[in-house]
Amino acid sequence: MTTAELRIRKTPRRRAYTLVEMMIALSIFAFASTAISTLMFASYNTNRHVKGMADSTSQAELTMRRIIELARSAIDLQYVVNASGVFNPAGGLSIKTPADASGIPYIFTYYVKNGDLYEKIQTAALTDVQDLVVISNIKEFKVERVGDTFPRVHNIEVELHATPVPIMRRVSITCRNPF
Repeated sequence: MTTAELRIRKTPRRRAYTLVEMMIALSIFAFASTAISTLMFASYNTNRHVKGMADSTSQAELTMRRIIELARSAIDLQYVVNASGVFNPAGGLSIKTPADASGIPYIFTYYVKNGDLYEKIQTAALTDVQDLVVISNIKEFKVERVGDTFPRVHNIEVELHATPVPIMRRVSITCRNPF
């Protein structure tokens, strides 16, 4: 054997990946990528759902706090009832506040229209200040008076459509002013 032949034999033979090895590696990578992307989409949907629930809950709580503060200091509180004496959410809850520093009393009306709870603010002379949606996707809005004595107590309930369970907030408000 010549030296050149020995050199050829001693040099290690380069070896490449076979087509079968490449296909197996590609299959494993595709399977792992599919599993990870499925987890990412599930995580995104869960995050979006939880954020929506938190936003709805926050809207309901802020609106209820506003109604509580207005009703406690109100000089008049009225709501529309139907023939059987049950609150009519389309008619709304009207709260008249005492005059502010400029001497103007305001009327806040909360009513349901097209599945949304609106807050309409007017001056006592019925000049519109604003009429905005304060809670979207509302299922139920109820107001009822508890007892017939002073101080007046009202139960106010807001329920929102949500999954897996509806969001509900219920408060009892004791009005400070006799009206």
